[in-house]
Amino acid sequence: MTQPFGYQAPPPAGRLVVDSAYGAGAFMLARTGPKIEVDGRPIRAKWGQWPLDLPAGSYHVRVSTRYLGEFGPAEHAVTVHPGQHVVLYYRAPAAMGMRGSIGFTPQKTRGLGLVTVLSVLALVLALVVAALLLS
Repeated sequence: MTQPFGYQAPPPAGRLVVDSAYGAGAFMLARTGPKIEVDGRPIRAKWGQWPLDLPAGSYHVRVSTRYLGEFGPAEHAVTVHPGQHVVLYYRAPAAMGMRGSIGFTPQKTRGLGLVTVLSVLALVLALVVAALLLS
């Protein structure tokens, strides 16, 4: 069967899956979600695996976290080939003001060590102040 004059077949497609996550201590992010941008076009998504069927080609992917605005941006260039399934992992940072992590392998939470140290110091300071007030 021949195609009508001027008909163009759709370009071959591949699939990009953005796998987004946040650390256990950031439970308040559960009700939000990541903001995904592919070549500047925003896509509202939920945490977890978010599949995007795209024509084969190269793309600039930017992911950030939606919470009291936007924070934790991370960017990566991705090439999707026809029939290919590409997974890009994003991990929100441990604190606002930090960048997120993104790559082709599962990512660690950036800034988790710093947040842990600051939390321990705050607890020690609170205990010292309480001891001074009670003495």
